[in-house]
Amino acid sequence: MNRTKLFHNTWSLQQLPAAMKLTSIEWRFLICSDGKTPVHQIQKRLGISDKEQETTLARLLQSGLLTESTLSLEDFARATVDLPSAGTEPQTLNDYLRGSVSAEPAKDKALPAFSPLQKPTVTSTSMRSMSLQSVIQFILNRNPDATAGQLATYQVFMGIKTDLLKRNGITSLRFQDDRLITDAELQAAIAQNIQKVLNVSCPDDVFTAPVKAEAK
Repeated sequence: MNRTKLFHNTWSLQQLPAAMKLTSIEWRFLICSDGKTPVHQIQKRLGISDKEQETTLARLLQSGLLTESTLSLEDFARATVDLPSAGTEPQTLNDYLRGSVSAEPAKDKALPAFSPLQKPTVTSTSMRSMSLQSVIQFILNRNPDATAGQLATYQVFMGIKTDLLKRNGITSLRFQDDRLITDAELQAAIAQNIQKVLNVSCPDDVFTAPVKAEAK
């Protein structure tokens, strides 16, 4: 069961096709999925049943609208605190966590037809590139001392999928010349982690002037 898992929007709401239709529950579940709120808390907030939660989550994942967030042990443990107690006997942390997430496996159920979304084809419109050097400097400037700034920098980038960084040629945060990021997925991941770590929005001045994107 997905009760303690966290999910975040794969697309920004502005990117969604204007003609796309979801049920009221699906829209509400999608908006609540911020990568910080576990599934069981979203279910409780929306007042929906286990079956509605399972079906809604499955449809949104199938459509490509939601992506599972990577959890640290601390995040995972925090996601279990509102779940019903599994017992009163003393137990290890591992036993506690296993007990918190154990549940009757959901039976396979046929899902209504729901075509996965396809990312829109990039045309020759303008898009901005993100300055990696400006991003790092912004993070450093938000912290009271150099050590805290370095830790925050690593926190931001450690929360990004390794293959996404490698895909953009980023294997280290030590570099001489600035690196311009045009990958929209990586830009979104950096902005999301800045919000999560620093609790502020990614500033507009880390972006350079628009550049032409090649049509595909």
